Amino acid sequence: MATKVKNTTDIIDIKKQKLNKLPVPTQEGYELINTADIEYLEAATNYTYIHLVDNSKITSSKNLGFYEEELKEEPFIRIHNSTIVNLTKIKSYIRGDDGWVILQNGKTLRVSKSKKDDLLLFFQGRKAK
Repeated sequence: MATKVKNTTDIIDIKKQKLNKLPVPTQEGYELINTADIEYLEAATNYTYIHLVDNSKITSSKNLGFYEEELKEEPFIRIHNSTIVNLTKIKSYIRGDDGWVILQNGKTLRVSKSKKDDLLLFFQGRKAK
């Protein structure tokens, strides 16, 4: 049975998912970024830094909570109050009080105590809460 589309917003959301692209508002306008090119997102007060695989960084005028919602259907997980990481870019996890994620490029990101359980569920092959 086909899902009924309710409004224009639903159509736009469906198209974004199929494209695997993320429209990112910047000071100049918008950049359309392939989600596979995002390594991680970092909070910066009311802005977000989007770190890409080519080592570039885009500053977005939206906060991290906005991107957490936008990327909920993509392979991303919040590992800290200030960080969302692309699960496909993680090389390893190091245990500790908080823990650390090591990305494929060698970058190390801190995992907060409050977010560690969701990340460990991913590594254990279970769904996050």
